[in-house]
Amino acid sequence: MSMIGNYLPLSPAELAVIVQNPPQAEALAYPENGDLPPDALDIDKSWHLIHFLLNGETWGGDGPLSQVVLGGTELPDTDAGYGPFRYLRPEEVQATSQALAAVSSEELLSRFDADRAHEAEIYPQGWSGDDGEREYVQSNFQSLQQLYSKAAATGKAMLLYLS
Repeated sequence: MSMIGNYLPLSPAELAVIVQNPPQAEALAYPENGDLPPDALDIDKSWHLIHFLLNGETWGGDGPLSQVVLGGTELPDTDAGYGPFRYLRPEEVQATSQALAAVSSEELLSRFDADRAHEAEIYPQGWSGDDGEREYVQSNFQSLQQLYSKAAATGKAMLLYLS
């Protein structure tokens, strides 16, 4: 099974509900009718490489760029599939969006080194940096920038999870 990076913008009211009742995050992320909200984003398996290219670290990082993929406050007693659901408050989305906007997709891809990615055990193993992979990462990164920008402009919070 694949590990997929997922994002769901939330209104402040929706965030308040899941903070008070963390299991509600699952109902938002996996609705019974199977229809995800139209503003949900799945960046497929590019999540770990994007995090690594933004932060230079496998799992950590400092500042707003460390929040883009693996950041946020964990919702206790939840399991999104590969760890707990996490969230960013609207002000954190704002800071993260600003930091993301400062990184072009060209700059992000210029940081790619197949040997470093292999040594860091970036999921999934075997990134080569060929043209197809670069397009895939660039497309997902640009979608992520757009999602954060729109969420920041509308005062949204963000639910992040790996499924």
